[in-house]
Amino acid sequence: MAAAMMRRAVGSRSPCRFPCSWPCLRTSAVTARYRAEWLRNSRRQLPVVERESKMTKLARPITRDEVHTYNRAGFVLLRGVLDLQTVNRFRRSMDQAIASLADSPAGYNVSEVTRAAEACDFDALQSNSDGQHDLAGMVAHIKATEKPLLLDPVEGKGSFLLDTGVAARIREFRKLCLSGVLPEIAAAFLDSEAVNFFGDQIFVKEPGTRERTAFHQDSTYFNIEGDQCCVVWVPVDPASYETGTMLYVRGIDGKAQDYQPNTFVSHASLPGAEGAELPDIENNLDAYDVVHFDVEPGDVLVHHYKTIHGTSGNASRYQVRRAASLRYCGDDIRYRARPYAPKQLHLQYEPRDGDPLGGPDFPIVWQRTPAQQAA
Repeated sequence: MAAAMMRRAVGSRSPCRFPCSWPCLRTSAVTARYRAEWLRNSRRQLPVVERESKMTKLARPITRDEVHTYNRAGFVLLRGVLDLQTVNRFRRSMDQAIASLADSPAGYNVSEVTRAAEACDFDALQSNSDGQHDLAGMVAHIKATEKPLLLDPVEGKGSFLLDTGVAARIREFRKLCLSGVLPEIAAAFLDSEAVNFFGDQIFVKEPGTRERTAFHQDSTYFNIEGDQCCVVWVPVDPASYETGTMLYVRGIDGKAQDYQPNTFVSHASLPGAEGAELPDIENNLDAYDVVHFDVEPGDVLVHHYKTIHGTSGNASRYQVRRAASLRYCGDDIRYRARPYAPKQLHLQYEPRDGDPLGGPDFPIVWQRTPAQQAA
């Protein structure tokens, strides 16, 4: 993860162990023109629905086999569970978030941060270290570990964009997270009397994005503990291995071990992180059972928050990859502050360790009905 939109022009810098092959930051005019082009192209893929029903339902029921797969493997693909209306609502609200990324304290152009790191431009990094992350400190820490940035050999200058806490600032996105079909999907896998919304992120990888997302375990980034937490990954564009679909690792039991959270663009662990060091999966892919799914809009991936996963860059010349990551929790989850975890600047208050989730930050979004309890 990396930080607020970096706009400053970059001059020549001293030699650095991360060689820079092009100027660190694009001009704002080029960035705006490039982004407008891929937004126009991506919007052609699905027509925008002008009028939407007030009640949104799953396009199809979730099967027992899918629940069994999730419980056994730690992840599952749900084909065609979202209808066109829901997909289009996600697209519009995510585009709104990206268009206002500079206004978010947790909104980042990771590619610009990466290029600043390659150019050793600590002035640019420091000027953008007042948000969710201390960028200058993070990059200095990565260099001190001598672990490389994870970059695919991709031709192009696409950007990896992300934002955290979108539901706190984009009303339509919040509706989807709290009252749409997503809570129902999460409830099918959590086996809980009630489900709380925990948080969200959106991830955009434009065509020609070099940055990988390092293999990691979500649980050690989250200020919670317990077992009943799942992540619902919602792609709104077709996604394949080439464009950066989700990669899951079978054979590493995440439930049996907490792994140190890393810096997302490197294997370097976050400063002060607790847990075991995750093996170097990226450089030893043949040694691990790595599973990926080609997905389409309407498909959803669900994984346990301790499942090991990551993504590649986007080697496509034309296909953007946008996805939302929504987190839901069940009855046994309790708050646990992790000093090294990323700051959640959108929260209104911070619970005490051991508290159950609740309140406006972690609202209940689904409850088991008497009929379901009797079944």
